[in-house]
Amino acid sequence: MTATESRTVDLASPAEFVPQPPYEAWAAMRRLPELHWQDREGAPGFYSVTRHDHTRTVLRDVKTYSSEWGMTLDSTLGTRDPAAGLMIELTDRPRHARLRKLVTAAITPQFVASLAPIIQGHATRLVDAALRDNRSEGMVNVVTALTAPMPRLTIGSILGIPEEDQERVAAMASRAITGTEGPGAAAPTLAERRRCSETGNNELLMYFVEIIEGEPHRLSENGMVRRLMDIELDEARLTSDEVLLNCLNLAIGGYETTKNAVAAGLYQLASRPGAWQWLREDHARIDAMIEEMLRFDTPAMHLIRTVTEPTTLGGTRLAEGDTVCVWLSAANRDPEVFEAPDEFRIDRSPNSHLSFTIGPHFCLGAVLARLEMRSLFAELLTRVESVEPLSGLVRRPSNFIAGIDRFDVTLRPA
Repeated sequence: MTATESRTVDLASPAEFVPQPPYEAWAAMRRLPELHWQDREGAPGFYSVTRHDHTRTVLRDVKTYSSEWGMTLDSTLGTRDPAAGLMIELTDRPRHARLRKLVTAAITPQFVASLAPIIQGHATRLVDAALRDNRSEGMVNVVTALTAPMPRLTIGSILGIPEEDQERVAAMASRAITGTEGPGAAAPTLAERRRCSETGNNELLMYFVEIIEGEPHRLSENGMVRRLMDIELDEARLTSDEVLLNCLNLAIGGYETTKNAVAAGLYQLASRPGAWQWLREDHARIDAMIEEMLRFDTPAMHLIRTVTEPTTLGGTRLAEGDTVCVWLSAANRDPEVFEAPDEFRIDRSPNSHLSFTIGPHFCLGAVLARLEMRSLFAELLTRVESVEPLSGLVRRPSNFIAGIDRFDVTLRPA
């Protein structure tokens, strides 16, 4: 492979990411003297960033690498994103600092603490139901029984939307972020994925418009939707458009990522003799295990940045307007940073993964995602003696979300 080859593997094609992401291709790209370039039909070509140090550089240097021209390969088409300047993830400084300050003011330590017993209650009820299904059916699809409903319920609680709406909101969020209609979806074309994502985004926006403007009494007083509507800091408030788009951002960002991280992590544990029992012996080991799950099967595999001024990265001269694709999944397996990066080490420490990114755009939901994962695993480890795999992971074709549609197991009650 040379730096000028346009493709060894088509990183723009979701089909190339099943049965697993292209780790070998990324490893080859890391060894190149320049950044790998790929052309795309009907969309801007892009440079791939696969090294940990280069990834950190791009994510920290928000002046040179803009977020406002699209965040994913499917949404980056050479024009500024319509939500730029309004949604945190699609906004550069100085407007980003204002938005983040207002949104984080709504996510107080007290708010997070108030969610802990609610999230634990979700975990308890879901494990109850999974064990009942296991007794009656002899097996459980952990995606439908545990890892999909857990973030759906949690995001619903965080946003403060009615329970009867939560499944519909999760389905819309899934369509928006994956560009597919649901489990078992094939790898559609770019145009089809964009239509699906736009439909999901528009449906979500209409949902929030209708409930905020027409049925505000159905929103929880302590939920994030209400908090974003009411927050005032230094005499500044969010506009109605900013409230809507950041509610959408919270709904989309917290569902598929946590769902898939837990499913992939359960697969790794179930596939390693002794791992489950080792964790059952000491729940203090859960935290390191969660970080390794996030590293090993990175939930959001890439982010896009657009170059704002001439610069050099990885031996490559970049021009204003160039598209740079940061492969978080590749950075998280960089042998310069991680010993034996292709091994799942349940007790890996240190673990400087970039799954929640780094810099000004560090994931707002990181604390809540970790709380959610820890609650579910603590409940499972307390009440399940062993998890025995009955199938491999069934992945959904995507070059953005490391999606898991199915993983069947037998749960042996403790």
